[in-house]
Amino acid sequence: MAVAIVLALGFVFRFVLAALLPPGYDEAYYLFYGQNLSLSYFDHPIAVGLWSWFGQGLGTTPLALRFPSVCSYTLALGLLGSATARWFGPQARFWTLLVGSFCPLVFICGGVLLLPDAPLLLALALLLWWLSRHPRATPANARQAFELGAVFAAITLSKYHALLVLPALLGWTLTHRKARSGWRTPWPWLAVMVWGLLSSPLWIWNHHHGWVSLLFHTGRTTQDLGYAPDGSLLFLLSQLGMLFPPIGILLLLSLWVCPSGEVRCREVAGLLRWLVWPQVVVFVLLAGRMQVMASWLVPAWWMLLPLAGHWLSRRNWRSLQLRAVGFSTASILPPLLLLVAGQARWGLLEPLLPTRSDPSAQLMRPQDISRTIQAHPAIWQALQKADVIASHRYEMPGFLALALGSNTQARFTAFSDDPRGFAFWDPPGAFSAANGVIFAPVEPGRPLHQRQFPRITSRLEPLGVVQVRRAGRPSVELEFVRFAPLSGAYPLPPARLRQG
Repeated sequence: MAVAIVLALGFVFRFVLAALLPPGYDEAYYLFYGQNLSLSYFDHPIAVGLWSWFGQGLGTTPLALRFPSVCSYTLALGLLGSATARWFGPQARFWTLLVGSFCPLVFICGGVLLLPDAPLLLALALLLWWLSRHPRATPANARQAFELGAVFAAITLSKYHALLVLPALLGWTLTHRKARSGWRTPWPWLAVMVWGLLSSPLWIWNHHHGWVSLLFHTGRTTQDLGYAPDGSLLFLLSQLGMLFPPIGILLLLSLWVCPSGEVRCREVAGLLRWLVWPQVVVFVLLAGRMQVMASWLVPAWWMLLPLAGHWLSRRNWRSLQLRAVGFSTASILPPLLLLVAGQARWGLLEPLLPTRSDPSAQLMRPQDISRTIQAHPAIWQALQKADVIASHRYEMPGFLALALGSNTQARFTAFSDDPRGFAFWDPPGAFSAANGVIFAPVEPGRPLHQRQFPRITSRLEPLGVVQVRRAGRPSVELEFVRFAPLSGAYPLPPARLRQG
Protein backbone atom coordinates (compact mmCIF):
# COMPACT_ATOMS: atom_id res chain seq x y z
CA MET A 1 0.00 0.00 0.00
CA ALA A 2 2.82 2.43 0.88
CA VAL A 3 4.44 1.77 -2.51
CA ALA A 4 1.19 2.50 -4.37
CA ILE A 5 0.66 5.71 -2.38
CA VAL A 6 4.17 7.00 -3.12
CA LEU A 7 3.81 6.22 -6.85
CA ALA A 8 0.35 7.81 -7.02
CA LEU A 9 1.34 10.98 -5.16
CA GLY A 10 4.48 11.29 -7.29
CA PHE A 11 2.39 10.95 -10.45
CA VAL A 12 -0.04 13.66 -9.31
CA PHE A 13 2.77 16.05 -8.35
CA ARG A 14 4.57 15.61 -11.68
CA PHE A 15 1.28 16.01 -13.53
CA VAL A 16 0.70 19.35 -11.79
CA LEU A 17 4.21 20.54 -12.65
CA ALA A 18 3.76 19.40 -16.26
CA ALA A 19 0.54 21.42 -16.45
CA LEU A 20 2.08 24.54 -14.92
CA LEU A 21 5.44 24.87 -16.66
CA PRO A 22 5.62 26.68 -20.02
CA PRO A 23 7.27 24.68 -22.83
CA GLY A 24 11.06 24.69 -22.84
CA TYR A 25 13.30 25.31 -25.85
CA ASP A 26 14.13 21.62 -26.31
CA GLU A 27 10.50 20.58 -25.93
CA ALA A 28 9.38 23.08 -28.58
CA TYR A 29 12.00 21.61 -30.92
CA TYR A 30 11.05 17.99 -30.13
CA LEU A 31 7.49 18.80 -31.20
CA PHE A 32 8.73 18.33 -34.77
CA TYR A 33 10.27 14.94 -33.95
CA GLY A 34 6.74 13.61 -33.45
CA GLN A 35 5.62 15.17 -36.73
CA ASN A 36 8.54 13.74 -38.71
CA LEU A 37 8.83 10.14 -37.53
CA SER A 38 12.04 8.63 -38.81
CA LEU A 39 14.49 5.83 -38.05
CA SER A 40 16.56 8.33 -36.11
CA TYR A 41 17.31 12.04 -35.82
CA PHE A 42 20.29 14.34 -36.07
CA ASP A 43 20.50 15.16 -32.35
CA HIS A 44 19.05 12.06 -30.69
CA PRO A 45 17.85 8.55 -31.51
CA ILE A 46 14.22 7.73 -32.18
CA ALA A 47 12.77 7.28 -28.65
CA VAL A 48 12.03 10.94 -27.87
CA GLY A 49 10.32 11.19 -31.27
CA LEU A 50 8.00 8.35 -30.25
CA TRP A 51 7.24 10.06 -26.93
CA SER A 52 6.46 13.27 -28.86
CA TRP A 53 4.25 11.34 -31.28
CA PHE A 54 2.36 9.66 -28.43
CA GLY A 55 1.84 13.03 -26.76
CA GLN A 56 0.59 14.69 -29.93
CA GLY A 57 -1.96 11.90 -30.23
CA LEU A 58 -3.49 13.42 -27.08
CA GLY A 59 -3.22 17.04 -28.25
CA THR A 60 -0.70 19.78 -28.97
CA THR A 61 -0.68 21.42 -25.56
CA PRO A 62 2.50 21.28 -23.44
CA LEU A 63 0.70 18.98 -20.98
CA ALA A 64 -0.29 16.56 -23.75
CA LEU A 65 3.28 16.47 -25.06
CA ARG A 66 4.60 15.75 -21.56
CA PHE A 67 2.00 13.19 -20.53
CA PRO A 68 3.96 10.18 -21.87
CA SER A 69 6.94 11.29 -19.77
CA VAL A 70 4.78 11.62 -16.65
CA CYS A 71 3.43 8.09 -17.21
CA SER A 72 6.69 6.41 -18.22
CA TYR A 73 8.49 7.75 -15.13
CA THR A 74 5.86 6.16 -12.89
CA LEU A 75 6.38 2.82 -14.65
CA ALA A 76 10.17 3.22 -14.52
CA LEU A 77 10.06 4.02 -10.80
CA GLY A 78 7.93 0.93 -10.19
CA LEU A 79 10.43 -1.29 -12.04
CA LEU A 80 13.34 0.31 -10.18
CA GLY A 81 11.57 -0.30 -6.88
CA SER A 82 10.99 -3.94 -7.79
CA ALA A 83 14.70 -4.39 -8.56
CA THR A 84 15.63 -2.71 -5.28
CA ALA A 85 13.30 -4.99 -3.30
CA ARG A 86 14.97 -8.08 -4.78
CA TRP A 87 18.42 -6.75 -4.01
CA PHE A 88 17.99 -5.03 -0.66
CA GLY A 89 14.48 -5.76 0.66
CA PRO A 90 11.09 -4.00 0.83
CA GLN A 91 12.23 -1.19 3.11
CA ALA A 92 14.93 -0.21 0.65
CA ARG A 93 12.32 -0.21 -2.12
CA PHE A 94 10.16 2.26 -0.18
CA TRP A 95 13.08 4.64 0.33
CA THR A 96 14.18 4.29 -3.30
CA LEU A 97 10.71 5.27 -4.52
CA LEU A 98 10.56 8.16 -2.06
CA VAL A 99 13.95 9.58 -3.09
CA GLY A 100 13.13 9.04 -6.78
CA SER A 101 9.87 10.97 -6.29
CA PHE A 102 11.63 13.85 -4.52
CA CYS A 103 14.86 14.22 -6.54
CA PRO A 104 14.20 17.33 -8.68
CA LEU A 105 16.83 16.99 -11.42
CA VAL A 106 15.98 13.34 -12.02
CA PHE A 107 12.18 13.44 -11.99
CA ILE A 108 11.88 16.75 -13.87
CA CYS A 109 14.14 15.59 -16.72
CA GLY A 110 12.75 12.05 -16.76
CA GLY A 111 9.18 12.46 -15.57
CA VAL A 112 7.89 15.96 -16.32
CA LEU A 113 9.48 17.39 -19.48
CA LEU A 114 9.51 15.96 -22.99
CA LEU A 115 13.20 15.01 -23.09
CA PRO A 116 15.18 11.94 -24.23
CA ASP A 117 15.76 11.16 -20.55
CA ALA A 118 12.16 9.97 -20.16
CA PRO A 119 12.48 6.89 -22.42
CA LEU A 120 16.08 6.44 -21.28
CA LEU A 121 15.20 6.13 -17.59
CA LEU A 122 12.50 3.60 -18.47
CA ALA A 123 15.04 1.57 -20.46
CA LEU A 124 17.59 1.74 -17.63
CA ALA A 125 14.93 0.68 -15.13
CA LEU A 126 14.24 -2.34 -17.33
CA LEU A 127 17.97 -3.13 -17.34
CA LEU A 128 18.22 -3.00 -13.53
CA TRP A 129 14.99 -4.99 -13.21
CA TRP A 130 16.47 -7.67 -15.49
CA LEU A 131 19.81 -7.70 -13.65
CA SER A 132 18.04 -8.11 -10.30
CA ARG A 133 16.56 -11.37 -11.59
CA HIS A 134 19.74 -12.68 -13.22
CA PRO A 135 22.63 -12.29 -10.74
CA ARG A 136 25.27 -13.41 -13.25
CA ALA A 137 24.35 -10.44 -15.48
CA THR A 138 24.64 -12.69 -18.53
CA PRO A 139 21.77 -14.60 -20.17
CA ALA A 140 21.53 -18.34 -19.58
CA ASN A 141 19.12 -19.26 -22.38
CA ALA A 142 17.61 -17.90 -25.59
CA ARG A 143 14.69 -16.15 -23.90
CA GLN A 144 16.98 -14.26 -21.55
CA ALA A 145 19.25 -13.36 -24.46
CA PHE A 146 16.35 -11.83 -26.38
CA GLU A 147 15.23 -9.92 -23.27
CA LEU A 148 18.67 -8.49 -22.57
CA GLY A 149 19.31 -7.63 -26.23
CA ALA A 150 15.97 -5.80 -26.40
CA VAL A 151 16.79 -3.80 -23.26
CA PHE A 152 20.21 -2.87 -24.68
CA ALA A 153 18.49 -1.69 -27.86
CA ALA A 154 15.99 0.41 -25.90
CA ILE A 155 18.88 2.14 -24.11
CA THR A 156 20.74 2.72 -27.39
CA LEU A 157 17.66 4.19 -29.09
CA SER A 158 17.06 6.64 -26.24
CA LYS A 159 20.16 8.83 -25.95
CA TYR A 160 23.70 8.66 -27.33
CA HIS A 161 25.63 9.13 -24.12
CA ALA A 162 23.74 6.19 -22.59
CA LEU A 163 26.01 3.99 -24.71
CA LEU A 164 28.52 4.37 -21.84
CA VAL A 165 26.36 1.95 -19.84
CA LEU A 166 26.88 -0.95 -22.24
CA PRO A 167 30.71 -1.17 -22.15
CA ALA A 168 30.54 -0.57 -18.39
CA LEU A 169 28.32 -3.63 -17.96
CA LEU A 170 30.60 -5.59 -20.30
CA GLY A 171 33.59 -4.61 -18.15
CA TRP A 172 31.84 -5.84 -15.01
CA THR A 173 30.98 -9.21 -16.54
CA LEU A 174 34.59 -9.70 -17.72
CA THR A 175 36.08 -8.92 -14.30
CA HIS A 176 33.82 -11.21 -12.25
CA ARG A 177 34.39 -14.94 -12.44
CA LYS A 178 30.77 -16.12 -12.37
CA ALA A 179 29.68 -13.56 -14.94
CA ARG A 180 32.75 -14.16 -17.12
CA SER A 181 31.95 -17.86 -17.42
CA GLY A 182 28.70 -16.95 -19.14
CA TRP A 183 30.65 -15.76 -22.18
CA ARG A 184 31.64 -19.37 -22.83
CA THR A 185 28.04 -20.06 -23.82
CA PRO A 186 26.32 -18.75 -26.99
CA TRP A 187 23.67 -16.75 -25.13
CA PRO A 188 25.56 -13.48 -24.46
CA TRP A 189 26.60 -13.45 -28.10
CA LEU A 190 22.97 -13.94 -29.10
CA ALA A 191 22.04 -10.96 -26.90
CA VAL A 192 24.64 -8.85 -28.75
CA MET A 193 23.13 -9.92 -32.08
CA VAL A 194 19.62 -9.06 -30.91
CA TRP A 195 20.88 -5.66 -29.71
CA GLY A 196 22.48 -4.97 -33.10
CA LEU A 197 19.34 -5.98 -34.97
CA LEU A 198 16.87 -4.01 -32.82
CA SER A 199 19.08 -0.91 -32.66
CA SER A 200 19.66 -1.02 -36.42
CA PRO A 201 17.37 2.00 -37.12
CA LEU A 202 20.03 4.20 -35.53
CA TRP A 203 22.85 2.71 -37.59
CA ILE A 204 20.83 2.61 -40.84
CA TRP A 205 19.81 6.28 -40.57
CA ASN A 206 23.34 7.43 -39.78
CA HIS A 207 24.81 5.28 -42.54
CA HIS A 208 22.52 7.02 -45.05
CA HIS A 209 23.47 10.45 -43.66
CA GLY A 210 27.24 10.15 -43.46
CA TRP A 211 27.25 9.27 -39.73
CA VAL A 212 26.33 12.89 -39.11
CA SER A 213 24.96 12.33 -35.59
CA LEU A 214 28.10 10.69 -34.27
CA LEU A 215 30.35 13.24 -35.97
CA PHE A 216 28.33 16.09 -34.50
CA HIS A 217 28.44 14.80 -30.92
CA THR A 218 32.06 13.67 -30.95
CA GLY A 219 33.12 16.88 -32.71
CA ARG A 220 32.06 18.91 -29.68
CA THR A 221 34.31 16.89 -27.37
CA THR A 222 37.44 16.82 -29.55
CA GLN A 223 37.83 20.57 -30.07
CA ASP A 224 41.05 21.91 -28.61
CA LEU A 225 39.57 24.05 -25.86
CA GLY A 226 42.01 23.26 -23.06
CA TYR A 227 40.97 22.17 -19.59
CA ALA A 228 39.71 24.34 -16.72
CA PRO A 229 39.41 22.46 -13.39
CA ASP A 230 37.01 25.07 -12.02
CA GLY A 231 34.54 24.10 -14.77
CA SER A 232 34.41 20.54 -13.44
CA LEU A 233 34.00 21.73 -9.86
CA LEU A 234 31.23 24.17 -10.75
CA PHE A 235 29.42 21.48 -12.72
CA LEU A 236 29.53 19.08 -9.78
CA LEU A 237 28.33 21.78 -7.38
CA SER A 238 25.50 22.72 -9.74
CA GLN A 239 24.47 19.07 -9.86
CA LEU A 240 24.28 18.97 -6.06
CA GLY A 241 22.09 22.06 -6.11
CA MET A 242 19.71 20.71 -8.75
CA LEU A 243 19.49 17.35 -6.99
CA PHE A 244 18.64 19.32 -3.79
CA PRO A 245 21.67 19.29 -1.47
CA PRO A 246 20.55 16.60 1.04
CA ILE A 247 19.60 14.26 -1.82
CA GLY A 248 22.75 15.09 -3.76
CA ILE A 249 24.94 14.32 -0.74
CA LEU A 250 23.01 11.08 -0.20
CA LEU A 251 23.67 9.98 -3.79
CA LEU A 252 27.36 10.85 -3.53
CA LEU A 253 27.55 8.85 -0.29
CA SER A 254 25.94 5.93 -2.13
CA LEU A 255 28.62 6.21 -4.78
CA TRP A 256 31.45 6.03 -2.23
CA VAL A 257 30.33 4.28 0.95
CA CYS A 258 30.25 0.47 0.81
CA PRO A 259 26.92 -0.89 2.09
CA SER A 260 26.84 -3.10 5.12
CA GLY A 261 25.11 -6.46 4.94
CA GLU A 262 25.62 -9.74 3.19
CA VAL A 263 28.01 -10.44 0.34
CA ARG A 264 25.18 -10.24 -2.20
CA CYS A 265 24.50 -6.60 -1.23
CA ARG A 266 28.13 -5.69 -1.72
CA GLU A 267 28.20 -7.41 -5.13
CA VAL A 268 25.13 -5.48 -6.27
CA ALA A 269 26.70 -2.25 -5.04
CA GLY A 270 29.81 -3.06 -7.06
CA LEU A 271 27.74 -3.69 -10.18
CA LEU A 272 25.80 -0.42 -9.86
CA ARG A 273 28.99 1.54 -9.30
CA TRP A 274 30.53 -0.06 -12.40
CA LEU A 275 27.57 1.32 -14.36
CA VAL A 276 27.69 4.78 -12.77
CA TRP A 277 31.35 5.70 -12.37
CA PRO A 278 32.22 5.97 -16.11
CA GLN A 279 29.43 8.51 -16.59
CA VAL A 280 30.45 10.58 -13.59
CA VAL A 281 34.13 10.64 -14.57
CA VAL A 282 33.51 11.37 -18.26
CA PHE A 283 31.05 14.22 -17.80
CA VAL A 284 32.76 15.85 -14.84
CA LEU A 285 36.01 15.92 -16.84
CA LEU A 286 34.23 17.17 -19.97
CA ALA A 287 32.76 20.01 -17.93
CA GLY A 288 36.30 21.40 -17.74
CA ARG A 289 36.49 21.55 -21.54
CA MET A 290 32.99 22.36 -22.77
CA GLN A 291 29.44 23.08 -21.73
CA VAL A 292 27.92 19.92 -20.23
CA MET A 293 24.14 19.88 -20.00
CA ALA A 294 22.65 19.43 -16.54
CA SER A 295 20.69 16.37 -17.68
CA TRP A 296 23.71 14.39 -18.87
CA LEU A 297 24.33 12.88 -15.42
CA VAL A 298 20.66 12.06 -14.78
CA PRO A 299 21.13 8.37 -15.78
CA ALA A 300 23.97 8.05 -13.26
CA TRP A 301 21.91 9.48 -10.39
CA TRP A 302 18.99 7.29 -11.44
CA MET A 303 21.04 4.09 -11.15
CA LEU A 304 22.30 5.15 -7.71
CA LEU A 305 18.77 5.36 -6.29
CA PRO A 306 18.71 1.68 -5.17
CA LEU A 307 21.92 2.21 -3.21
CA ALA A 308 20.48 5.36 -1.66
CA GLY A 309 17.36 3.42 -0.68
CA HIS A 310 19.49 0.67 0.86
CA TRP A 311 21.55 3.20 2.82
CA LEU A 312 18.43 4.89 4.19
CA SER A 313 16.82 1.57 5.12
CA ARG A 314 19.81 0.83 7.38
CA ARG A 315 19.67 4.13 9.26
CA ASN A 316 18.34 4.61 12.75
CA TRP A 317 15.44 6.99 12.19
CA ARG A 318 15.26 7.77 15.85
CA SER A 319 18.24 10.02 15.19
CA LEU A 320 17.19 13.65 15.58
CA GLN A 321 19.54 14.77 12.79
CA LEU A 322 18.15 12.31 10.24
CA ARG A 323 14.59 13.19 11.13
CA ALA A 324 15.34 16.88 10.78
CA VAL A 325 16.91 16.41 7.34
CA GLY A 326 14.07 14.17 6.15
CA PHE A 327 11.34 16.46 7.44
CA SER A 328 12.94 19.60 6.04
CA THR A 329 13.37 17.98 2.60
CA ALA A 330 9.77 16.76 2.51
CA SER A 331 8.36 20.09 3.70
CA ILE A 332 10.56 22.45 1.67
CA LEU A 333 11.06 20.76 -1.70
CA PRO A 334 7.47 20.37 -3.06
CA PRO A 335 6.41 23.95 -2.20
CA LEU A 336 9.71 25.23 -3.60
CA LEU A 337 9.20 23.43 -6.92
CA LEU A 338 5.61 24.65 -7.13
CA LEU A 339 6.87 28.19 -6.49
CA VAL A 340 9.44 27.81 -9.29
CA ALA A 341 6.73 26.53 -11.65
CA GLY A 342 4.43 29.37 -10.61
CA GLN A 343 7.21 31.88 -11.20
CA ALA A 344 7.84 30.49 -14.69
CA ARG A 345 4.15 30.71 -15.52
CA TRP A 346 2.90 33.79 -13.69
CA GLY A 347 5.96 35.63 -12.39
CA LEU A 348 4.85 35.28 -8.76
CA LEU A 349 8.09 36.77 -7.46
CA GLU A 350 7.88 39.95 -9.54
CA PRO A 351 8.78 42.27 -6.62
CA LEU A 352 11.93 40.20 -5.89
CA LEU A 353 12.71 38.90 -9.38
CA PRO A 354 11.45 41.29 -12.08
CA THR A 355 10.39 39.75 -15.38
CA ARG A 356 13.20 41.51 -17.24
CA SER A 357 15.76 39.77 -14.98
CA ASP A 358 14.10 36.32 -14.96
CA PRO A 359 15.38 33.85 -17.61
CA SER A 360 12.22 31.74 -17.23
CA ALA A 361 10.22 34.65 -18.68
CA GLN A 362 11.68 33.69 -22.08
CA LEU A 363 9.64 30.48 -21.98
CA MET A 364 6.46 31.57 -23.71
CA ARG A 365 3.09 29.92 -23.19
CA PRO A 366 1.36 29.12 -26.51
CA GLN A 367 -1.84 30.85 -25.33
CA ASP A 368 0.06 34.06 -24.62
CA ILE A 369 1.73 34.03 -28.05
CA SER A 370 -1.54 33.33 -29.85
CA ARG A 371 -3.43 36.04 -27.96
CA THR A 372 -0.68 38.56 -28.64
CA ILE A 373 -0.44 37.86 -32.38
CA GLN A 374 -4.20 37.96 -32.89
CA ALA A 375 -4.10 41.52 -31.57
CA HIS A 376 -1.95 42.40 -34.63
CA PRO A 377 -4.13 41.58 -37.69
CA ALA A 378 -1.39 42.12 -40.30
CA ILE A 379 0.90 39.57 -38.66
CA TRP A 380 -1.94 37.12 -37.95
CA GLN A 381 -3.11 37.18 -41.58
CA ALA A 382 0.44 36.85 -42.93
CA LEU A 383 0.98 33.75 -40.79
CA GLN A 384 -2.27 32.22 -41.98
CA LYS A 385 -1.35 32.78 -45.66
CA ALA A 386 2.32 31.78 -45.40
CA ASP A 387 3.72 28.70 -47.14
CA VAL A 388 6.71 28.73 -44.80
CA ILE A 389 7.24 30.01 -41.26
CA ALA A 390 10.89 30.10 -40.24
CA SER A 391 13.34 31.44 -37.70
CA HIS A 392 17.10 31.76 -37.70
CA ARG A 393 17.09 29.88 -34.35
CA TYR A 394 16.21 26.20 -34.66
CA GLU A 395 14.48 26.06 -31.24
CA MET A 396 11.99 28.88 -31.97
CA PRO A 397 9.59 27.50 -34.64
CA GLY A 398 8.08 25.03 -32.16
CA PHE A 399 6.77 27.85 -29.96
CA LEU A 400 4.86 29.35 -32.89
CA ALA A 401 3.67 25.92 -34.06
CA LEU A 402 2.16 25.29 -30.62
CA ALA A 403 0.60 28.75 -30.59
CA LEU A 404 -0.94 28.63 -34.06
CA GLY A 405 -2.14 25.03 -34.04
CA SER A 406 -4.57 24.49 -36.91
CA ASN A 407 -4.67 28.19 -37.77
CA THR A 408 -1.92 27.76 -40.34
CA GLN A 409 -1.03 25.19 -42.99
CA ALA A 410 2.53 26.50 -43.29
CA ARG A 411 5.58 24.29 -42.97
CA PHE A 412 7.90 25.27 -40.13
CA THR A 413 11.65 25.31 -40.58
CA ALA A 414 14.90 27.05 -39.62
CA PHE A 415 16.77 29.34 -42.04
CA SER A 416 20.04 28.97 -40.21
CA ASP A 417 23.60 27.69 -40.38
CA ASP A 418 22.53 25.38 -37.55
CA PRO A 419 19.08 24.09 -38.54
CA ARG A 420 19.51 20.76 -36.69
CA GLY A 421 16.78 18.32 -37.73
CA PHE A 422 15.16 20.72 -40.19
CA ALA A 423 18.07 20.07 -42.57
CA PHE A 424 16.83 16.48 -42.88
CA TRP A 425 13.06 16.90 -42.51
CA ASP A 426 12.69 19.41 -45.33
CA PRO A 427 12.33 17.56 -48.65
CA PRO A 428 14.70 18.12 -51.61
CA GLY A 429 13.83 21.33 -53.39
CA ALA A 430 11.92 22.53 -50.36
CA PHE A 431 10.39 25.99 -50.42
CA SER A 432 11.20 26.76 -54.05
CA ALA A 433 8.92 29.65 -55.05
CA ALA A 434 7.48 29.66 -51.54
CA ASN A 435 6.62 32.80 -49.63
CA GLY A 436 6.29 33.19 -45.93
CA VAL A 437 7.27 34.75 -42.63
CA ILE A 438 10.47 34.81 -40.61
CA PHE A 439 10.33 35.59 -36.91
CA ALA A 440 12.70 35.70 -33.93
CA PRO A 441 13.12 37.38 -30.55
CA VAL A 442 14.20 40.97 -30.94
CA GLU A 443 17.97 41.51 -30.80
CA PRO A 444 18.86 45.16 -30.05
CA GLY A 445 20.85 46.66 -32.91
CA ARG A 446 20.21 43.71 -35.24
CA PRO A 447 16.75 44.12 -36.80
CA LEU A 448 15.52 41.01 -38.53
CA HIS A 449 14.72 42.74 -41.82
CA GLN A 450 18.42 43.67 -42.24
CA ARG A 451 19.67 40.09 -41.97
CA GLN A 452 20.82 38.21 -45.06
CA PHE A 453 19.14 34.91 -45.98
CA PRO A 454 20.23 32.92 -49.07
CA ARG A 455 17.71 32.73 -51.93
CA ILE A 456 15.68 35.59 -50.48
CA THR A 457 16.50 38.17 -53.11
CA SER A 458 13.67 40.59 -52.44
CA ARG A 459 13.67 43.02 -49.57
CA LEU A 460 12.36 41.63 -46.31
CA GLU A 461 9.18 43.47 -45.41
CA PRO A 462 8.85 44.28 -41.70
CA LEU A 463 5.48 43.21 -40.33
CA GLY A 464 6.01 44.52 -36.84
CA VAL A 465 7.08 43.65 -33.34
CA VAL A 466 4.76 42.06 -30.79
CA GLN A 467 5.27 42.00 -27.06
CA VAL A 468 4.35 38.70 -25.45
CA ARG A 469 3.23 39.22 -21.87
CA ARG A 470 3.45 36.94 -18.85
CA ALA A 471 0.64 37.52 -16.37
CA GLY A 472 0.12 41.00 -17.84
CA ARG A 473 3.80 41.99 -17.75
CA PRO A 474 6.01 42.31 -20.88
CA SER A 475 8.30 39.29 -21.18
CA VAL A 476 9.47 38.65 -24.78
CA GLU A 477 9.47 40.79 -27.91
CA LEU A 478 9.06 38.91 -31.19
CA GLU A 479 9.87 40.48 -34.56
CA PHE A 480 8.15 39.37 -37.78
CA VAL A 481 9.15 39.97 -41.41
CA ARG A 482 7.61 38.78 -44.66
CA PHE A 483 9.50 37.54 -47.72
CA ALA A 484 8.44 37.14 -51.35
CA PRO A 485 8.73 33.79 -53.16
CA LEU A 486 12.21 32.28 -53.00
CA SER A 487 14.31 32.26 -56.17
CA GLY A 488 15.04 28.55 -55.69
CA ALA A 489 15.21 25.78 -53.11
CA TYR A 490 16.54 27.05 -49.80
CA PRO A 491 20.15 25.83 -49.36
CA LEU A 492 20.30 23.70 -46.19
CA PRO A 493 23.81 23.13 -44.80
CA PRO A 494 24.26 19.45 -43.81
CA ALA A 495 27.99 19.82 -44.55
CA ARG A 496 28.24 22.39 -41.77
CA LEU A 497 26.42 20.00 -39.45
CA ARG A 498 29.00 17.28 -40.02
CA GLN A 499 31.62 19.58 -38.56
CA GLY A 500 29.72 19.83 -35.25
